[in-house]
Amino acid sequence: MKSGTTAVTLAGFVVVAGIAYAFVTDGGMPAYAGDGPAAKADAAPAKVVHVDELADKPERYKGEIVLMAAVARVNRARGVFSAIDYREFVQCHELDCAKHYLPVKFDGPLPKPETLIRMTGKVVKTEKGLVFEAKRLDVTK
Repeated sequence: MKSGTTAVTLAGFVVVAGIAYAFVTDGGMPAYAGDGPAAKADAAPAKVVHVDELADKPERYKGEIVLMAAVARVNRARGVFSAIDYREFVQCHELDCAKHYLPVKFDGPLPKPETLIRMTGKVVKTEKGLVFEAKRLDVTK
């Protein structure tokens, strides 16, 4: 290959690698890829999604995903809470500035409002609309 073609090819690899890295990380936090050290080394990292992305195009997210969110409101009696976009909350520091509020069902201890969380689960369609069923929830802040 000529040197110009080689340079363009290498630049393309750098761009693709950068896009792939951005896809599986979020603000310097690696995407959750399983259950810690016991996870298979060859398991692909799950895509990190934010509430606004999920709410705008829920049909894109089939199966298990990792969802970054901030807790807006909690209903302990029903075992649910509403989540808002992580980035929106970090930017405005208010629970009322959110574009979307996503109901989340979680069988474990529910987090407090204003908690930043990372959840693993899936979107489920119910008669009342979409609900995120979290099977794992980690507090990030």
